[in-house]
Amino acid sequence: MAIFKNFSDASLRPPAHDHQPPAKASAPVTWAMLDIKAYIADRRNATTAFGRTSNGAEIQVTFCTAPPPAVSYVCVWYPEPSRVTEIATEPRIIAAEADVVVLSLGLTSSVSCFDHGNRDIFIYKAGGGEKRPSLNRLVCRCHHSELFHNVGILHHRNDDSSPDDDQYHVVGLNPSEFPWQFELHISNSKAEHWSHRTVSLDQQHRRSEFRHSASKVIMLGEGGLMGFVDPWRGILVCDVLYSTHLNYLPFPLSLRHNMKLHLDPVIARDIAVVKGRIKVVDLSGAFVSSGWKATMWSRTATSSQEEEWSMDFALQIRDILVDSNTLHLELLPELKDDVGNGTSRKNLEGLHLTHPTLSLDDDDIVYFMAKVDPWDKRAWVLAVDMRNKKLRDVGVFRAERTHGIALSYTQSRIPKYFSTAPGVKGGLKRPRKFLLENPRKKRSGIQLTDDIAYAPMQHDNQSSTGDEDGDYMDLD
Repeated sequence: MAIFKNFSDASLRPPAHDHQPPAKASAPVTWAMLDIKAYIADRRNATTAFGRTSNGAEIQVTFCTAPPPAVSYVCVWYPEPSRVTEIATEPRIIAAEADVVVLSLGLTSSVSCFDHGNRDIFIYKAGGGEKRPSLNRLVCRCHHSELFHNVGILHHRNDDSSPDDDQYHVVGLNPSEFPWQFELHISNSKAEHWSHRTVSLDQQHRRSEFRHSASKVIMLGEGGLMGFVDPWRGILVCDVLYSTHLNYLPFPLSLRHNMKLHLDPVIARDIAVVKGRIKVVDLSGAFVSSGWKATMWSRTATSSQEEEWSMDFALQIRDILVDSNTLHLELLPELKDDVGNGTSRKNLEGLHLTHPTLSLDDDDIVYFMAKVDPWDKRAWVLAVDMRNKKLRDVGVFRAERTHGIALSYTQSRIPKYFSTAPGVKGGLKRPRKFLLENPRKKRSGIQLTDDIAYAPMQHDNQSSTGDEDGDYMDLD
């Protein structure tokens, strides 16, 4: 039988998590930057959960987490050897909130795996306490395309929540007939049914030129309040449990004037709720390696529309202190000094900084992806302290699976809720081999899209991130 494969060989080799800040080596990981593309590998630890696809195949999902600036990841595998070749492309994370992560999985080893109707949606839920994690397929009677954009999770899980507090809602918002009107789709995990209703803005926004292209969903305060974020323009706010009315929170005028509508928003902007405040980070001049500027704005998440945004911090590349106190500074490349004397030094000038990612700790740190060239397959993640204008830490990101600058990872608080249930082994199982033909070959007339040969990438300390026997992250 012909096999279709639309992923790089790098997706078969999860990286080793050998990045461990000394001060955090024994500290619990409260949040993570999760690679949105899963790896295809047989990894098992205390986070491993099992489920079954709509076509009857058993599936396992495992999280391998480490503190930022390391990028955590998910491993997906079919325990039945005969089903492994059905994996045609990497499963993807499409939403994350508290102890819940939503994944999309293709069901067929053919080009049709990209059709929404040929994909399953799974809800992974961390166990908590002594409870095992779970993996359940989301039964969807609506068109699957409605769940691949603008998807969010409504789930108020905090430190005082009972491990049995399992109820959550999967929420999707889609455009409707008019620009100011949208269709809201909600799934209740307890009732296992979907509800649909039309929601709309008030009269002042009912004009033909109103535009809103949401690409991120955030949870605001208590109850059913959620925000559907257009990273360039603002936030649609809705009580998804009870209301048919939408409120609109526009971004500050300077951010709206800085719109780059021809670019992917991930290049320059991120939005998150941290400690009850909506935070926005904006990066201008991302492709001008020596001239970028970053600003951070915030406002209370649950306040009225009238509250003004506050610009908390602004800095330029020349403002950032890089010194011997920067953790893992040795990972940065040595670039030619701009004074023209031919010497090299560790600095940020000459690097292209993009993909700003807000820390979910209340520490005013933003993580930037850095590359020497935007198309490089090697990248760094830089932890920049916006308040004190310092480079705090440096991590390495394997960018073989990313084409140029694109959404590569997203924030998740799920590590905070991982448990070590009795009988769950923490050690990761040695992987089985996933053997496929050379990806540059044609199979049954189908040209495979991956034509890049990959080798294990070496860190500056010569430790391999492609070694299958590496020191993978473990949860005891």
